[in-house]
Amino acid sequence: MSDDDDQGPPRPRRNPDLFGHQAAEETVATAWASGRFPHAWLICGPQGIGKATLAYRMARWVLAGGDGGQGAGLFGETATDGLYLSPEAGTFRRIVSGGHPDFRALERPEGKTSIPVDDVRGILGFVHQTPAESAWKAIVIDSADELNTSGANAILKALEEPPPHTLFLLVSHAPGRLLPTIRSRCRKLTLSPLQPPEMRRLIAQHAPEVSEADVDVLIQLGEGSIGRALDYAAAGGIDLYRAALVLLSNPAKPDPKQLYGLADMLSPKHAESAYFAFRNLIDWWIKRAIRAQATGVRPVAVLPEEERALDGWNTLGGLETSMQLWEKLTGLLAQSDNPANLDKRQLIVAAFSEVQKVAALRR
Repeated sequence: MSDDDDQGPPRPRRNPDLFGHQAAEETVATAWASGRFPHAWLICGPQGIGKATLAYRMARWVLAGGDGGQGAGLFGETATDGLYLSPEAGTFRRIVSGGHPDFRALERPEGKTSIPVDDVRGILGFVHQTPAESAWKAIVIDSADELNTSGANAILKALEEPPPHTLFLLVSHAPGRLLPTIRSRCRKLTLSPLQPPEMRRLIAQHAPEVSEADVDVLIQLGEGSIGRALDYAAAGGIDLYRAALVLLSNPAKPDPKQLYGLADMLSPKHAESAYFAFRNLIDWWIKRAIRAQATGVRPVAVLPEEERALDGWNTLGGLETSMQLWEKLTGLLAQSDNPANLDKRQLIVAAFSEVQKVAALRR
């Protein structure tokens, strides 16, 4: 999705609003007021909860001078409400357009599997420039998880020898996978999943067509990630989830018409977002089933169809069998990431065939 898309919430670069993370904003403001502002922040937490939005918010706020007036922007804008900066402010508008001389962003280009190392090297040249307008320079890396080894090592070198008043904002969904030396050179700022009232407010704001009953389902499926919940809303995720549950309710003999119908619907190129949603929901549900087997506590059903699906899944065997099936199914569905494997229809059918094989062995 590009920054120019009109559907759904605004992308982080152009989003002036942030909900549910007041404590994190207070931490940043307090650090700024101390006069010892860290040069690098690692913003962590589940995907889709607002980490990148906070990173851009921090960058705008610092480049506009912060609440202490240090390094005030050319037009003298300062934040007055947390880290908020008006979309009409020059700093905000020029970061959106890519025209701010003291700001850079590193993001994985569409169609690539990682952030190109050449893009990282370009940033390193920028790091050593003198700020043109503000007292600071700011770099957002969204996400640091998508740096390859060469790129990560290049960023590490910049973090080890940072020029004065250069701010690095690293977004990470899985900080444990980053180089320990990168983590150790950043101040960690962990964001928590959003609470149901915040989720409800944001779904109503960005997907007002969703019924109240479906909002409740999306809140549960999203688990505090508004990005995930809105992706499911746009992709018809509730219906996809229900279809998967119906098929799993009869693991030994799923209805061929339903299976092939679902596979045909998700296989075209224009259905990529729906396929991705389906893949994530399968992963999510099997993990729920595994937790239920491990703890002996059945989860509260998101949809009524879950009860029968859990009963069907439990006929396949114990915890070890479930773990093996989870690895096989998620591995098969993830093969769509390989450009050489474009047949999503075959992957979906193969995934449910694996379930059937296990069911046949149990009979």
